[in-house]
Amino acid sequence: VEQALFHSSSGGMTENSENVFAAAVPYLVSVESPYEEEATHQNENTSFDINELSAKLHTSYPDIDFGIITNENIKILERSDGNRVDTIKIGSATLTGRQVREALSLPSANFTVKVTNKIVTFTTNGSGHGVGMIQYGANGMAKKGYGYKKILSHYYSGTEIY
Repeated sequence: VEQALFHSSSGGMTENSENVFAAAVPYLVSVESPYEEEATHQNENTSFDINELSAKLHTSYPDIDFGIITNENIKILERSDGNRVDTIKIGSATLTGRQVREALSLPSANFTVKVTNKIVTFTTNGSGHGVGMIQYGANGMAKKGYGYKKILSHYYSGTEIY
């Protein structure tokens, strides 16, 4: 393992490396992480009024034309294998979940979005980029009796621990 990436919590699934970083790494693929009961950052709500959302997005991405952002033109278009937002339409622009996460300082790109009365609420699950081993998940596996070899081979798929 050349890139032993890890993050805090995932919301139940890790992410493929190519969905977050520049390249696909064969052992950094989406896997389930069922032992995160004690994880922080579960079902956290972050809300913005549409004007505040628009201002934050324009500050982060001044070269993108968002047009007029309304209740009706905010919609998740696609999700990744790890259940993170792959693409989302906001106004007349299409962004990645990672771009939205960074612009809005969300803990994860694993989010849902709800718009009510010009208030946009992002409900996030997990904390971090989502690639590799999950700290809360590894700890949960250890508490269930799994050894370090099983934990590492679970999160770094296809690896063999000697």
